[in-house]
Amino acid sequence: MNALKYFDSIASNWNQMRSEYFGEEIKKIAIDTLDIDKKICADLGCGTGFMSLEIAKKANIVFSIDISKNMLKELKGTAEKKGLKNIYPIKGKMDDIPLFDNSVDAAFTNMALHHIVDPQLAILEMYRILKPNGVITITDVEEHNGYWAKEEMFDEWLGFSHRQIYDWLKNSGFVDIEVKSTNLYCKGYSSKGEFTQTKIFIARARKER
Repeated sequence: MNALKYFDSIASNWNQMRSEYFGEEIKKIAIDTLDIDKKICADLGCGTGFMSLEIAKKANIVFSIDISKNMLKELKGTAEKKGLKNIYPIKGKMDDIPLFDNSVDAAFTNMALHHIVDPQLAILEMYRILKPNGVITITDVEEHNGYWAKEEMFDEWLGFSHRQIYDWLKNSGFVDIEVKSTNLYCKGYSSKGEFTQTKIFIARARKER
């Protein structure tokens, strides 16, 4: 099994699984400090819509990108039940985003970057799709030693240091870069009962005009 097959296989159970890894609070931290009212946004590695469904309450349009068609089906069903008509699920990869250059005002990615082989390439893609003065918000896990996650959850990275994220953002052309820890944690158990808990960071940056 690879990452795509894994996420397709767990899509119908992902909301429950996700709630055991991290809570709802990260949405408020990621979204509330940004002005996305009536804006065009992208949610990259959207899964079943943890972020997209919240972003859609304020934004004009949300392009929800994920590699898993089953995750996108779950998102589409939930959006329809909630009467949200401004979410557009699109199958695609974070390191080859199927959106035009300079097309979105804000891009979000939550707990998805550690599944990408080349995060620098993904961040370059985020820069490409942002309009001048557009903003990016990344929420993900800090470095940890839960090696089991690579085998069981197909993680490519065991979290990130603040320096890694800062350098990737800077090398991609972003300015006004901020990377900091939150007061939130991500936790999980392996199939063998191994427990891992790590802090969640938030990074924000702006594409210069």
